[in-house]
Amino acid sequence: MHIAPATVVAFDYTLTNGDGAVIDQSPPGEPLSYLHGAGNIVPGLERQLEGLAVGDERTCVVPPNEGYGLATNQGIRVPRAEFPSEVEPQVGMAVGATGPDGKTVPLFIKGVSDEEVFLSFDHPLAGVTLHFAVAIRSIRAATDEELAHGHPHGPGGGHHHGNDHG
Repeated sequence: MHIAPATVVAFDYTLTNGDGAVIDQSPPGEPLSYLHGAGNIVPGLERQLEGLAVGDERTCVVPPNEGYGLATNQGIRVPRAEFPSEVEPQVGMAVGATGPDGKTVPLFIKGVSDEEVFLSFDHPLAGVTLHFAVAIRSIRAATDEELAHGHPHGPGGGHHHGNDHG
């Protein structure tokens, strides 16, 4: 079986930047699972994995426009007092805000002072060329329920939890 739409794929990965510094990696023995074609991973990586088979290993270079986008450096400044007292804002932390349409918009803390917090619309990896070393561990047909929900279920599938990797 090869990676194609409507397959659940499990793969080990190490993500590095252009200097070779490790940004993220799958824990040993815990490959990342995703539903191919459902947008569970960045588009450039998903495109480069299509057609691979179990046992294949590949290095995939994903430019920013096919990864987390280009950095816009746009955001908003929020008074620190608006954060709940039990939350200690830290650079890199993701927070959700309600947009004008009522949907949750992800924002990322880019700066913190005593008076305010700078929230960016950019993902922390926006503008970064991503270098993935991947090893395909398993491929199977997705279930009807997985297709309906848009993500894999079961071990490694992150049942109803978002993934921010890959």
